[in-house]
Amino acid sequence: MEVKRERWGSRSLFIMAAIGSAIGLGNVWRFPYMTYEYGGGAFLFAWIIGLIILGIPWLMMEFGMGKYFQKGAPGVFEGIGKKWEWAGWWPVFVAFLIVAYYAVVMAWALRYAIDSVTMAWGTGQAAAESTTGYFYDTILQISSGPTDFGAQVWLTLALLAVIWILMFFIMFKGARVIGKVVVWTVAIPWALLVILFIRGITLPGAVDGLNYYLSTDFSVLTDGGVWFAAFSQVAFSLSVGMAGMYAYGSFMAKKSDVNNNAAITTFADSATAFFAGFAVFSIVGFLMHALSVGATDVAASGLGLAFITFPAAISMMPALNGIIGAVFFFCLFFLGLDSAFFLAHGGVAAPLRDKLGWSLKKSTLIVCIAGFLLGILFTSQAGLYWLDIVDKAVSFYGLLITGIISCIIVGWVFGAKKLREYLNATSDFKFGAWWDWVIKLVIPIAMTFVVIYGGFMVDIPEAYGPYQIGPFNGSHIIWLILGITLILSFLLGRMKTKAPKEEE
Repeated sequence: MEVKRERWGSRSLFIMAAIGSAIGLGNVWRFPYMTYEYGGGAFLFAWIIGLIILGIPWLMMEFGMGKYFQKGAPGVFEGIGKKWEWAGWWPVFVAFLIVAYYAVVMAWALRYAIDSVTMAWGTGQAAAESTTGYFYDTILQISSGPTDFGAQVWLTLALLAVIWILMFFIMFKGARVIGKVVVWTVAIPWALLVILFIRGITLPGAVDGLNYYLSTDFSVLTDGGVWFAAFSQVAFSLSVGMAGMYAYGSFMAKKSDVNNNAAITTFADSATAFFAGFAVFSIVGFLMHALSVGATDVAASGLGLAFITFPAAISMMPALNGIIGAVFFFCLFFLGLDSAFFLAHGGVAAPLRDKLGWSLKKSTLIVCIAGFLLGILFTSQAGLYWLDIVDKAVSFYGLLITGIISCIIVGWVFGAKKLREYLNATSDFKFGAWWDWVIKLVIPIAMTFVVIYGGFMVDIPEAYGPYQIGPFNGSHIIWLILGITLILSFLLGRMKTKAPKEEE
């Protein structure tokens, strides 16, 4: 008996789920800084080009292949040919490792949201200047290095358990329930971003911050760095190369319009990132004004922006400190939540169910338990070191290399023309033959440039980070992670596929 595939309740719920999976922490803590760092409007120009010629076609490919084969990433490549199945498992490992540490970052955001109620890191300039110590010494209780694990940070571990329990109850009923939940988990962070923006532009110095955000230097377009930054942001932000979009596409109805859905998802994600920049840099501008320093002294990306710069700005606000702190960190939490259950469900649980015949509930439970157990590593006092290493291995190298391989196999073995004709048949928005060459050549070449320029040229001559574990430096550990996950992908690809069980 054929098992009925999970389905989204409606097209609008699918679009919301896809948008939620794409909109994540990078929209707030990565995109605004990269815009500022790489020439403002010039970066936006390169980024928009990347969205059109890379992002939308790549997303269409992953949605479309999932819909065509009605499988997650491994099932898609098994459908192309059994010898290619490993190429679908490698991004599954990428997704699993990302969500394992992503959930820990969400736990930090929850901790800060709780601490914002009492402004635990203090108020005023003295507190603003001590937020670095608060993050590293109080929240992380950071050790001396990656081999010095120290004790568990128990509050972070407890919050991590809460997050995985919440994710299990969101995911174990599948796409229909996820679609209903995601309406709220997408709408809430949007609303919170609006609140942050309104508060930000009412603060002194906000205009200066926005000027830094959007100041344009087109001369940077001759530098490979801006194109590296723009193309890598496109891949990371749209959540391609992480297996989940294949599964989300497989949950579509047969007549679904993949082309339009991919375009809507891309532009909604991009608009959110662009708007988040206004909220972020209005508050960065206020901090510049309050501390009488330049943008380079306070502008940061990633964890530095979220857990050091923003708490400093919140400390200096003349009023509503606790409320704005809670709004910002709950915004981060909800932005992370959509991406987390996308990675866990679409990226890992759905492929395991397709391969091993597990029920939806069993596959979800196993993924949640495994994700929590691996997350314990990142809640130790050495957690930040390992998070940094694993993040570089999978959300840069893993994501891009698996994406390159996938495009080559789909484009040249399955046939880009065959996929394009399949997608155009159910869409009012038709793509021409140029799309075939984007999948077959443009995306692989562009992403290879990103891997070489921003990866190998940096991490081969010099070890990644100040990490030394026995005879291995940081770069060695990255190659080990990639090598082990690749070997496991080949082993899983050789296993016999079992039919999934019908849900009760």
